[in-house]
Amino acid sequence: MTDIGSAGYLHHWALAEAPFLLEPDHRFAYERNDHREGLARMVFGLTQLGGLVLITGEIGCGKTMLVQSLERLLAGGGRRVVSVSNPPRTAAALLSAMLVAAGGEPASSAARAGTRLRGLLAESEAAGVPTVFAVDEAQRLDPRAIDELRLLTNPGDGPTAPTVLLGQPELSGKINRQRQVSQRVVVRFHLQPMGPDEVDGYIAHRLAVAGRRDRLFTTRATRAIHADTGGVPRLVNLLCANALFVGAARDDDRVDADTVGDLIEDRNRAQALADGDGAA
Repeated sequence: MTDIGSAGYLHHWALAEAPFLLEPDHRFAYERNDHREGLARMVFGLTQLGGLVLITGEIGCGKTMLVQSLERLLAGGGRRVVSVSNPPRTAAALLSAMLVAAGGEPASSAARAGTRLRGLLAESEAAGVPTVFAVDEAQRLDPRAIDELRLLTNPGDGPTAPTVLLGQPELSGKINRQRQVSQRVVVRFHLQPMGPDEVDGYIAHRLAVAGRRDRLFTTRATRAIHADTGGVPRLVNLLCANALFVGAARDDDRVDADTVGDLIEDRNRAQALADGDGAA
């Protein structure tokens, strides 16, 4: 096995940069069918219907990447997207975080934060740049905080801000238990994991962005990756990054199913040992 440094594996594969980092990067966005439809429905709900847009998906399915795509798309249409990730649970803390993200000063209560937020919304509308809010990991919010977001979309209470709530599947249940909130949801969409062909295209796309356009992962390798990860993008990235490193260390010219299988076996063995220690 070749002794290769942490950056040397990129040189081995003729890559200009790492293609499978876990942090969302819009340059690597792969607009699979589910992503494309989710983005289109978000834009329709936010720009044509107002109210709340609900996007759910399992951890690592690409919700944050979807927000980045939304920001770029709406900016071209004269709107600004104000994003809040990992929001605080309570209404007052959430509204204050949204206020700061929108360029205002924090407030000590939900009422003050709401009033200041509407003031900023009015200023943005007067300047011809309507505001849209995006709240990621919204399943963290308590019912009062979710209801405050509904009030921000209520046209009878002053300037409004269409808002997209993104979160894990349990968010949908929380919304449904709040009848008034549920009635303000104008679009609902659930992001599915990728299918086998989408995983193959996803891997090829990210490699091309990183500088490698010819096929690097064999079809059997990408099928094994899909079978192991269930098509969840974050898990695909993690397995592919390790496969590139190990394949380079082995001085391979392709990433094949054997390399992927070895990595899966190593991980499963380590997890089994850890579970055994925990049981002891």
